Amino acid sequence: MIKVKIVQDDIDTVAKVILIDQKKRVLFLKRSLYVNKFSGEWDLPGGHLKADEALLDGLNREVKEETSLDVRQPVFITKIDNLHFFRANYDSQPVKLSHEHTDYRFFERDELDPNEKFQKVALQALESIDD
Repeated sequence: MIKVKIVQDDIDTVAKVILIDQKKRVLFLKRSLYVNKFSGEWDLPGGHLKADEALLDGLNREVKEETSLDVRQPVFITKIDNLHFFRANYDSQPVKLSHEHTDYRFFERDELDPNEKFQKVALQALESIDD
C-alpha cells in the first residue's frame, strides 16, 4: 500500500471581505458539504492564506477562487483572533461559485444577525460607510 502525504501549505491567518453592493447589501456564500467545517452555513468570501503570502494577495486569491470576483480597493475593518476583515464595493461582476459553495445571496442590513460573528462584522462594515 502506498501512502501519500498531503502537504498543507495553508496557514492559520484568514482574510475575509465584506462585499457591499449599490443597495448596501452584503454578499454571503453558502458553504457546501464538501467543506467539513461549517458546511451549509453562510460565510463571507475569503479564506486561509498560504505560507509567505501577503494579506491582500491571499484575500484576492481566495475571493477569486471562490467567486471569480476581483476585490478592488479593500479597506481594513477589523481583526478578530486570526481573522482579518476588509470592506470593498461589489461592482456587478458575475458571481461564479467554486465547489466550496452551493449558493450566494446578498443580505439586507435588517436580515443580518448581530449575534453571528460574520454578520456582526458585516454590520460594522455597513456602519463604516454610513459615517
